[in-house]
Amino acid sequence: MKHQSRHRLIAAMLLTITASAPAIATERGQLRALLGLPGQDLTSPAMPGFYVQANYQHYYAGEFKDDEGNKPVQSASIPGIGKVSAEQDSQVRADVLALRASWISDYQLWDGRVGVSATVPLIKTSLTTNLHRTTPLPAPIGALVDAQIAKLAAANTGEESGIGDTEIAPFVDWQTDTYRILFAPAFVAPTGSYDKDRAVNPGAGNFWTFRPALTLAYVTENGWEFGARTTYSFNTKNDDTKYTSGQYLHSDGAAMYQIRDGLRIGAAGYMIVQTTKDKSDIAGAVADNGNKARVFALGPQVGWQTEDSSLGLEFKVLQEFGARNRPEGTIGWLRLIYRVN
Repeated sequence: MKHQSRHRLIAAMLLTITASAPAIATERGQLRALLGLPGQDLTSPAMPGFYVQANYQHYYAGEFKDDEGNKPVQSASIPGIGKVSAEQDSQVRADVLALRASWISDYQLWDGRVGVSATVPLIKTSLTTNLHRTTPLPAPIGALVDAQIAKLAAANTGEESGIGDTEIAPFVDWQTDTYRILFAPAFVAPTGSYDKDRAVNPGAGNFWTFRPALTLAYVTENGWEFGARTTYSFNTKNDDTKYTSGQYLHSDGAAMYQIRDGLRIGAAGYMIVQTTKDKSDIAGAVADNGNKARVFALGPQVGWQTEDSSLGLEFKVLQEFGARNRPEGTIGWLRLIYRVN
């Protein structure tokens, strides 16, 4: 009877080890951002018409980073045993087919063309959470603790597929031969498959995101092109979990050189910097540092498009670095852009 009682006590106390596992910022690390997506379309002229995009993303991260850039360590205090710590060693994979439809009208507002785009991601994602005890314990107690840690890690492991959250972005687009400015007061609706009791979800949660976006691009006479799309996200509270993810700045950039008509090579990258802390109505759900995230990425890209910009292809691979409170991995994009009319 004593053994069963102690078993239940250890299990209850160890729940605090993985209450936030894996240790990531924003709720379950989901940023509602297609990191690294923009490329040659930042600088390519966009004529009035209807455009469709099929964008395939593969992402793999073999490690998570804490607030100091190290492997996260989860801890719990157990009466009669003391503090027990476990190092987190987790992996995340995601395959995304992001379908986007855009319409650019002839109507002008402040000399810029008015349009709207909608992006729906189809997502297959998996998370494997491993926890390894780092606190020495006597063999009988150690085996009992390890068994409970393994169960908790398994509860934070899973794979799911489904529709993600939809972004709607009305915009105004100003273009000349040398520059482009585009402003979009975008928002993201909670249309994705989501269950708060699942370890992973295609949808980020039962909340909305308002995300104004600004695109700036410049094209030189000698073939160089530079562009960046910067967004700032405001999140409402997840009604299912009472968790509010912090605000974050997200910027994608590209520098390309046109080596021949329609063919570009160059580099692309992105950055995420969370500017405000996560909040939760549940005590202990947010660390003292607020779970604030950041990450940077950089890598090569190559793109091709027809002279009239009616068809474009693009490929890029970006390596993340400098991650805090989130995964750090590699992301690849294969993109097709087609103007229907």
